[in-house]
Amino acid sequence: MTVAKTMHGTSERRLSFAERFGPSNRKVFPWVLMAPTLIILFAIGIYPFLYALWIAGQNVILSKPFIPRYFVGLYQYQSVIQDPEFWHAFRTTIWFTGQAVFIEFWLGLGLALLFQRKLRGVSVMQLLILIPMILPPLVAALIWRYMFYPGAGLVTYYSSAITGWFGLGEIPFLSHPDIAFQTLIFVDVWEWTPFMFLMMTAGLASIPRQPYEAAEIDGASSWRVFWTITMPLLRPAILIAVVIRTMDAFRTYELIVIMTRGGPGNATTTLNLYLTKTGLEFFDASKAAAISLIMMMIIIVMSFVFIRVFRSRTEAAA
Repeated sequence: MTVAKTMHGTSERRLSFAERFGPSNRKVFPWVLMAPTLIILFAIGIYPFLYALWIAGQNVILSKPFIPRYFVGLYQYQSVIQDPEFWHAFRTTIWFTGQAVFIEFWLGLGLALLFQRKLRGVSVMQLLILIPMILPPLVAALIWRYMFYPGAGLVTYYSSAITGWFGLGEIPFLSHPDIAFQTLIFVDVWEWTPFMFLMMTAGLASIPRQPYEAAEIDGASSWRVFWTITMPLLRPAILIAVVIRTMDAFRTYELIVIMTRGGPGNATTTLNLYLTKTGLEFFDASKAAAISLIMMMIIIVMSFVFIRVFRSRTEAAA
């Protein structure tokens, strides 16, 4: 309610809805526009994070609702850190992420450099390369699981025919610990190299031609041009691509749970599968919340290290 002054004195009137929340109210209207986004952000981001913090400080076991809940402080985090299975899953996750991202980056960069040349049918080939990335991860995992199916899968059948010539048996793609792990990396590389290819292609397109023309005049070799011009100017695109792909590979779930379910044994059990096992098989909600928060901190630290390293190298090169 506000007071509106007139020639005859003062009179009170109510502000209309449009006057209170419409464009004429420059203090309130921006918040009205942002309200839906803020509500969604709170519902799917802030609230779950705060709830996970609260649960991680309790002793919530869903299969034992009769146990009274009470505050346990940092006990859940201590329990996770002292669990040997956590460290096995952590090493497996780091090893999987490192190998996959390393191979995907160099393959994507190599393909991007190759397609810079004027090749016949380059548009069709680029489209074919991008198809694996378009497939949902669940669909891609199911396709490859059936292709590696023992005795009946397409890959298993032809590989057995080849190994049979040398008197060897069927390759246990998904039943041998080491081979199953490398099989998962192969499928992840097949699926996500197109992402690196796309990012590197965009980065190469943004590099100006003047440095290359100057290097050509100076008679620099292709190898020297690549390491002294292409790679330094490509660092911003490399940073974005590597950070995004590292965070995504670190939390890979569908591929592993569909193809190996973390096996054989626990050879391919990553932190995401360890988290799922703790929360949905043992119903230890508090410990699962602690694991998720530890995973979040690991991803933040990894991203921070990547950014600092790339930034320092970029500043040194400048």
